Amino acid sequence: MRPFKTWWSGLRVHHKVLAILVAVFTPLVLAVAVHVTLVSHLQSLQHEQENLLLAREQVHILRRLAVRIEDGFRGYLLTEQESFLEPLRESEPNIDPTVQRIVDLVAKVPDLDLNPGIRSASNRVQELLVSKHALIDRVRAGHLDEVLAYVRSGRGLVLSGAVLDDLRRVEDELDARLRLYGQQEVELAQRAFWGLVAAGLGGIALGMLAARLLARSITAPIGDLQAWTAALTASLKSGTAPPDALMIKTADELGHLTISFQNMAARVRKHIAELEAIIAIGHDMNTIGADGLDGVLHRITTQAADLLGVDACLVMLRHEGMGCWVIEAASGPWHDRLQKSVMLWEEFPVSVQAFDTKAPALGEEMRGDLRPQVVRRNMLGESMLAVPLLSQGEPFGVLVLLMNRAMPAGGWNVGLASRFADDAAVAIRNARLYEEVQEKGKGLQSRLRYYEYMAEMLAHDLKAPGERVTGLATMLRERYSASLDEHGRRWLQMMDDNGKELTERVRGLLEVARLGAHAENVGAIDPSVVINDVLKSCANEIDSAHAHVDVQHSLPLVPCHRAYLRQIFENLILNALKFSQGAAKPEIRVRAVRQADRVCFTVSDNGPGIPESQRERVFEPFVRLKPDLKGSGIGLTIVKRIVELYGGRIWIESPPEGGCAVQFTLPVLGELDLTGTSGLTRTEHAV
Repeated sequence: MRPFKTWWSGLRVHHKVLAILVAVFTPLVLAVAVHVTLVSHLQSLQHEQENLLLAREQVHILRRLAVRIEDGFRGYLLTEQESFLEPLRESEPNIDPTVQRIVDLVAKVPDLDLNPGIRSASNRVQELLVSKHALIDRVRAGHLDEVLAYVRSGRGLVLSGAVLDDLRRVEDELDARLRLYGQQEVELAQRAFWGLVAAGLGGIALGMLAARLLARSITAPIGDLQAWTAALTASLKSGTAPPDALMIKTADELGHLTISFQNMAARVRKHIAELEAIIAIGHDMNTIGADGLDGVLHRITTQAADLLGVDACLVMLRHEGMGCWVIEAASGPWHDRLQKSVMLWEEFPVSVQAFDTKAPALGEEMRGDLRPQVVRRNMLGESMLAVPLLSQGEPFGVLVLLMNRAMPAGGWNVGLASRFADDAAVAIRNARLYEEVQEKGKGLQSRLRYYEYMAEMLAHDLKAPGERVTGLATMLRERYSASLDEHGRRWLQMMDDNGKELTERVRGLLEVARLGAHAENVGAIDPSVVINDVLKSCANEIDSAHAHVDVQHSLPLVPCHRAYLRQIFENLILNALKFSQGAAKPEIRVRAVRQADRVCFTVSDNGPGIPESQRERVFEPFVRLKPDLKGSGIGLTIVKRIVELYGGRIWIESPPEGGCAVQFTLPVLGELDLTGTSGLTRTEHAV
């Protein structure tokens, strides 16, 4: 038994599985093959038995044909009526086909030769038929006495008996063979049954044996490995000691897998400890404090030296302008001595190799490097590991680890150093970006304040001349209006109008520029309340235009500034009043539709509308489609600027019923209730 266990434990897993499968399935395959053979033989017997039954049935048919021939002849002889010969005539053409079917069916049965008996019976039937025809012809010729004498002699009866005897012998032989086939069929069925029983019992026994072998050889080791893995996982989560190593009982793949897994678990625990150390120092390393980039670099070198257990760590960045190394930071006491030191590019060949190849590079016996470009060997230590610092795949410096003693190539934790260098590269990039953003932010704020100051100064400088032109024109009109002709008075009016227009334009530009510059926090504003305020303040204009203003009920709350929302609706409603004055009865409608997290407002009128080619231009400053209408030309520009402050958009559509529809979107609060879309109707100045 011991040699078998030794032999079995030394097999590989797939050899064990193959041996178990062969041991289980070979007997089953043989049993199935034997059973299939028995079933095939049984089917063959059944087929032959079926042919014999069909042949026996055809023999009975041939017997009936002979009897019908005899009966038809006797009836005709007694009555001499032709109708009694009908059975004879019907039977005559069926004799040969029936005989041929018997011969064909018997030929399909092996080891059975009935052709002599069948042919003898067929010949006697034919002889009987010929004799009956001859006697019938003699009766028809008037020789009835001669025919009766033949019948009384018994020769016809002898011939009929011979036919029946031949057919009976054929039937006996068929019955004998059918009985033999029946016995063989019963024997084969019993063999097949007991063979199946034996195969089932053998399969159960072999299956139990195979299951036991599989459990001991595969399932049990896997279960032990799974339990050990669960215990290892629990120890990793709880930080407790790892479980004891598994006892390796086999030399197959599972045994090797268990050994490999245990080794891998040890490496995983080591890497987890390293990663935990990196994570622990990562936050501190990436925290940009008051010391900025220099502080980040100093923390990188200090933590790297402690984590990797080296004597010194340097962060050296390439200075593209000078083509040299700049030591940005160093660990321990080296930091104050070496920070911002410039080193020749060739002084650190290992670092150059790491920089050029974008891969870690090792150096041994560095103090013995006698190359002339290495002029400060005492700084290099005895062993060196240089890891490139990469930004988007391109190197910008190296992380240098130094040891004062000889360090074999396998003694460096290159993987951990590389991961540390990756984190260090990210920290350096983040620190640089932070400082750049800080500088840019300061510059932008300074420029923004400068531009605001310049805008105020420019507006003041432009506004004052416009006001002076308007004042001078007024003074000239009051003092010298009587002395001027029509042209002079018109020119004074033009000076006055242009001065006022200049002042209004400067005021409008300042208003657009200041939108959103010093905005407070938004609030939940009810547009219905804002529109009511607008309609009250515009009551005179609505009365003068005899306008009808229809505002939808239950407008949704929007997060914005009340003053800005009022400015939007005031500009749009006044514009609608202005451009719908040509209509017989101006109609202005305010609607809102919920669109996901936005609400789309529509302010429409029944005026002449705006051509499609001009719908974008109307949002530009100082664009007036109708110069004869008063206005600064900056109202829609202000509306667009406010809408865009809230992340919305504004555009113009042409409703199917005509007119103009200005649509804009704003963020929405709550749900929009559209149950009463008829809205609140405000006629004249009623609100």
